[in-house]
Amino acid sequence: MTRVETKSATVGATTVDNQIYSKIAAKAASKIPGVGASSGGLLQLGKPRAIAGKPAATAEVLGGTVAVKLKVGIRYPLCLQQTCEAIRQQVTDELVQFLGVSSVQVDIDVAWLHAVSANAEERSLL
Repeated sequence: MTRVETKSATVGATTVDNQIYSKIAAKAASKIPGVGASSGGLLQLGKPRAIAGKPAATAEVLGGTVAVKLKVGIRYPLCLQQTCEAIRQQVTDELVQFLGVSSVQVDIDVAWLHAVSANAEERSLL
């Protein structure tokens, strides 16, 4: 668990844990329409994959740069390139806004695509 400590112009220091960066990044990514968790259920067992939920995120502070890794599910047929660029922009904007970071690198792993079939509601298991 790495912590980042910043000194302000006044007396005192602020310590921000890497988990805070990760949580802000995951929440920011989930705000993009059609982006969600990389899979469903505890330990990815017991539930089918669904787009609901926040993506998995890890963050590490390296000098003045925050390196974020996201694992996401994306609704099909969204354009992957545009969706990933929107994710990067949203994550960067929120980390800058809430934590005042100056440089953000966002790596995205698209773990799966969520395609809803037209007859999904009609299916039943016997």
